[in-house]
Amino acid sequence: MDNPISEEQFKQWEQDGYLKVSGFLNKAETEAAVRWVDEVAAWPDSEDKWLHHREDTEHGVRLARTENFMPFHEGIKLLLTEGKIVAAISQLMGEPAVLYKEKINYKYPGGGGYAAHQDAPAYEFVKKHVTCSVAIDANTADNGCLYFAPGLHTQGLIALNDEGCIEESVAEKMPWVEMATEPGDVLFFSSYAPHYSPPNNSDQSRRALYLTYNAAAEGNLRDDYYKDKRQVFAANHESGSPEATRISKIGHFQGKTVLQK
Repeated sequence: MDNPISEEQFKQWEQDGYLKVSGFLNKAETEAAVRWVDEVAAWPDSEDKWLHHREDTEHGVRLARTENFMPFHEGIKLLLTEGKIVAAISQLMGEPAVLYKEKINYKYPGGGGYAAHQDAPAYEFVKKHVTCSVAIDANTADNGCLYFAPGLHTQGLIALNDEGCIEESVAEKMPWVEMATEPGDVLFFSSYAPHYSPPNNSDQSRRALYLTYNAAAEGNLRDDYYKDKRQVFAANHESGSPEATRISKIGHFQGKTVLQK
């Protein structure tokens, strides 16, 4: 496959630590992705397959996130493991990439936002990783699109607090840039790129696929990641730890989590 990322886009990526590519998925691909996200959202809870996370909003309990769905949906599996997404990630990474984890963040009306953070602290098994966010709905300032602080991905981990996020006093001074997207647009970003998203104060959902890849040279560690996450979540739930309310291994989610029984 030809390189999906142009030379100019690659320079922008290196400068900012993130890159927006409008219309990366064509109309048919976008329509399929929207349909597949609808299908996954309708799946019942599972004890040993996919992971649904819910939050309590002013409109009732809604899905906040679904993870570990790739092996159970053939269309999504092909999209995430073959073709231009993997090719683009590999190009940006400078070497072959493999899928590390996948999630859908739904952010329905009233859904919680995410505090300023970098993804790297949550990815303990790999050192080189890039995430691709695929817009399923229009992602706007009103419904909680992503904001990035350009150029700070070169600074390593920045002022981590006890939640694994960026200290609020530091985050407040960062030069945040709004990154609104339309369905089919993608955002590639380094796991060291600072970002956040506000809550959804609109009447429209802000669904997006978040796909994280690591350098293939580090190994195919996706199964290890989810095995470890299940064990940590189970231990936190069993012990009654405050961390049991998290939907990640860092405490960036600002919604009101509804724990699974």
